[in-house]
Amino acid sequence: MIFKNFWAHRKQNGWLFVEIVLISVLSFYSLDHAVVAGYDTYLCRAKGEFEKKHLLIGYVDHVHGIPLPDDIFAPLYALRDHIRNMPEVESVCMSNSFIGDYAQYYSMFELYVEADTTRKCVAFHHQFIVGEHFFETQGLTTATGSPTAEKLSAECPEDGVVISRSLALALFDTDQVVGRRVVLNSHRHRYPMDEKDERHCKIAGVTEDVKAISTQRYFYSLFTTTTLWDNSPCMLIRLKPDVDVKAFVEQHNQPDGIITEGSQKLVQLKTFDDYQKDSPNITDQYVFLNIIGLFLGLFLVNVVLGTLGTFWLQLRKRTEDIGIMRSFGAKRGNIFGMVWKEVALLTLIACIIGWIIWLQFAFNIGVAKGMSEVKTGLESDWVNTFWLHYGIICLIQYILLLTIVTIGMITPSLIAMYKKPVNALRYE
Repeated sequence: MIFKNFWAHRKQNGWLFVEIVLISVLSFYSLDHAVVAGYDTYLCRAKGEFEKKHLLIGYVDHVHGIPLPDDIFAPLYALRDHIRNMPEVESVCMSNSFIGDYAQYYSMFELYVEADTTRKCVAFHHQFIVGEHFFETQGLTTATGSPTAEKLSAECPEDGVVISRSLALALFDTDQVVGRRVVLNSHRHRYPMDEKDERHCKIAGVTEDVKAISTQRYFYSLFTTTTLWDNSPCMLIRLKPDVDVKAFVEQHNQPDGIITEGSQKLVQLKTFDDYQKDSPNITDQYVFLNIIGLFLGLFLVNVVLGTLGTFWLQLRKRTEDIGIMRSFGAKRGNIFGMVWKEVALLTLIACIIGWIIWLQFAFNIGVAKGMSEVKTGLESDWVNTFWLHYGIICLIQYILLLTIVTIGMITPSLIAMYKKPVNALRYE
């Protein structure tokens, strides 16, 4: 019966069908990004994610200058030691960068296995100062078979690097890689490798996976040693678990509570969460306000209005049919169900055409086959779990479009159904 009615009204449904096909094609890209962004940000968690509540970022009031003698940093070390001796503090370190630092978002290195340079990956790059208790202050944990976080902070050699577990598996197919050698290249798009940019290193340790950016899913991270730069470093401060973090930050951001030692002071303290909220393009709010907000604001409103207008015109032409059905005793619920089933079938066929178009796009650019030459750790989900991801997006899109067209048909269909049969039969 549904197919019979659907075919009988094929001309009347034509414009609506074309509209839904266009919507299906145009919305797939936006919906894909919205779903992936929401999954990456809220559902995907790394095994080694550090505890953020008691982690603070302290900004040092330090004079910039190039070059500077080594003893210029002595006051900074004195300030660090003063903070370390505070009863509320568990650990502290000076750092030029840290996990979640927006400045490091674009700092990436290409890594090659020294014995087989065809195996390569691209990873987020972070630097740490040996002896500064970086890994334990950040809250990182190490994989089985790797030196502890405390030992890596204290003893990592100059040519040593620390990599995340996922990166080790991508390069070597195992996380037992301490002592193996890799080649670093900062120019990730330069082929073949320029020897001037190469740096041969030995893997000193492996950390559990951790997100470099809260909105990124993948956990390829690289840590290299560095020295204290001649600009204002940050103080990473981890408070003890029983400390009231909010009260501590408020107290030491007051003019009479600023942490000072000699000529140096922390001009501002922020919790790690507050730092993330203040950083552009990496926060959870960015995901929903800029991706999902745009999707809802521009797509849904326009689509609801468009489908409402299309249904209004369509059902005006079918008012006489509805009047005849009402005169023979058809209930309003039965009429609404019949129209809705036609709409559901129409939406399904239109979505299938849109899905086929996007499927051809996926195969043409190779994402459905995992054809990327370099493992970046940043590939679309289409590469890693293509059919599962593709199926989920298709299902979500169908439910969403069916909801939209249902909303669009409610008002005109109710008006047609509640018109008196006599009036409906006169309506043309």
